[in-house]
Amino acid sequence: MKRQPAHVVVVAGLAAACLVGPAAGANASADLSTVPAASGAQAAEGEFIAAVDFSSLQARDVRGDKCEFTVNGTLSFTGTVDGDAVGTTTAVVFAPCAEALASPPGTYFDVFRFEGDFTGDVLGEPASGSLSYAGLTRVGGAIDATVILDGDDARAVLRADSQVAVGGTYTGVAKRS
Repeated sequence: MKRQPAHVVVVAGLAAACLVGPAAGANASADLSTVPAASGAQAAEGEFIAAVDFSSLQARDVRGDKCEFTVNGTLSFTGTVDGDAVGTTTAVVFAPCAEALASPPGTYFDVFRFEGDFTGDVLGEPASGSLSYAGLTRVGGAIDATVILDGDDARAVLRADSQVAVGGTYTGVAKRS
């Protein structure tokens, strides 16, 4: 079993507790099927693809021999959350820009945050809102991240298991507002 960094698990757990409410958060376990129906939150799962517009990539050296990348892209979700989020990713790559730019994504450790606007469906109903996808990329390209959708129509807190510049799978909870 793959161990998750404590900070990722704590953030995801706290966000899920806020999503389903205090009573459900106090009684929730790792098994999302135990979320009380009265809360309105339901288990969510699916896949997503990350499409990166490398022509928009901007890089700048930052303190400590690191490089900050800013790049536009789209996250396309299928499953419980179904739709597209168009936005911008900012990543701090733990390598100087000359090395980071000359290497494929995932060569160096990085910490990233995507901020975008989601349009699509959640739990089979239309939804839109802000979507963030934040976490870390390990050497080799494996990503540990959390996706948070905060819309007027729906909300979701998802744990992503993915690969840099490719996409992956998600699990978590979603709720209609």
